[in-house]
Amino acid sequence: MKRVSVGLALLFGSCGGPDADTGSAAPYERYLGVRELGERRDADAVREIVKLLDDPHFLVVTGALEALCDVGRKEFLQHVLPRAKHAHPMVRSYACRAVGRLGNEEGIAALADALKDPEAAVRRSAVRALASFGKRPEVTRALVDAVGEKEPSVALLAHESLQDLTGLRDVARTREAWSKALP
Repeated sequence: MKRVSVGLALLFGSCGGPDADTGSAAPYERYLGVRELGERRDADAVREIVKLLDDPHFLVVTGALEALCDVGRKEFLQHVLPRAKHAHPMVRSYACRAVGRLGNEEGIAALADALKDPEAAVRRSAVRALASFGKRPEVTRALVDAVGEKEPSVALLAHESLQDLTGLRDVARTREAWSKALP
């Protein structure tokens, strides 16, 4: 029995998992590498993260967006906003989340624009990110428009976000009702 245990331990010990390596040919290893860079705060790490925003694989780009948010400077919005128009919907969704996490109010217009995205997941991310900016007129206007959205999950999320922001619980879940309830 001990020989089997030792053998298994040697087998599992010799099996390596993916390495965090931004220069790897494997997208997941590049993703792990860029996430590791997000733990650092030095200029070289930030430069490398920004470079990886142009990686051809969507997974690496989402990792780079997360890493920029981990570093957390509002001026990174300039690197995030172009990804809101990326070809891959997951990147567009992560870009919306990044705008909310960075907290730079200059990104609110891009989030309102993302409410027109063809993918519901991107629109939901935009609603959540908009709500993170609080009860600002441009935020509530965009959320009121989203309540009229044809996709029920987006409309409900916008309605619940408006309830949380305003404290109003007795407003019907329609664009018209919210338009009347808000100044």
